[in-house]
Amino acid sequence: MVRKRRAVDREELQDRIFAFAIQTDVEDDSFLLQPIDFDDPEQVRYCIDGLTLAFITYCYHRHPRGENYYEVMQQLEKTKPNSAARRRLRRRADQAAAKQIPFIITLNKLLEEYYRLRKTLEQFVATSDVAK
Repeated sequence: MVRKRRAVDREELQDRIFAFAIQTDVEDDSFLLQPIDFDDPEQVRYCIDGLTLAFITYCYHRHPRGENYYEVMQQLEKTKPNSAARRRLRRRADQAAAKQIPFIITLNKLLEEYYRLRKTLEQFVATSDVAK
């Protein structure tokens, strides 16, 4: 019974790795979209490295270009209340936030999944290291 549950867990884990790879826009021929042998610690480590690289690459390439909301807000704090400059900065801050907030929400979800995947994969490596 334990063996069957572990096989299901591996299948689910594999599906989650595929989903993460797709969400982070890896190339179609990426090894992350190929089945992983969870009994091979080197392959699991390679997968962890690939997930890390996919996450970092996603952050770099998908980060919205444009003004930094926090920098605009700092400028806004230095302006006179009810001034034209303050209104312009407020619009710029709103536009920056409109671009950045959806990205940050997605990024947080990806980071949480990355953490869970990494911890689970590290358990496979630790288990294989203990078995040696």
